[in-house]
Amino acid sequence: MNAKLLIPFCILAFSECAYLSGDNAGAREGKSPSQLYSECMSTFSDDTKCKEFVLKSIPDADVSLLGQTANQAELAASANIFIRAQLIQSLLYQNKLFVKNKLGEPDEKRIVNNWAPGMEEWLYYRPVSKFAEGSRPDREILIRFQRGAVVHVGYTPPSPNR
Repeated sequence: MNAKLLIPFCILAFSECAYLSGDNAGAREGKSPSQLYSECMSTFSDDTKCKEFVLKSIPDADVSLLGQTANQAELAASANIFIRAQLIQSLLYQNKLFVKNKLGEPDEKRIVNNWAPGMEEWLYYRPVSKFAEGSRPDREILIRFQRGAVVHVGYTPPSPNR
């Protein structure tokens, strides 16, 4: 009787160990476009080839922020844009005042009548968030409130066409 219980327990224990230990096995190392560009420049010292390499490696990278030709105003504006995952995590379950202080006035406000009463959506069309450091900003951020608290943060990623 104990053998019948021991075998499934052992299989479960081994599968959990393999699942937990194999978390980073074979995973790609995540690098920002600026890190890829600097490594490429230290190896090849060719600006155009390195920018092409960054675009092939990270399709939504903003190559205008790389190299010696990078505009300082664009770099400063890019530094004020939030990382998408961190923004979503910080906004969920917060109130309207917190969102307004963090992101400013929304570009558009909508009342949603087809769901529960008290649903409201705020849309930001200006650059507010981006996927990672060096990526292009998202086209649109949608924040859905229910009774004054954030219940959903949606985004429209940048278009794949440049």
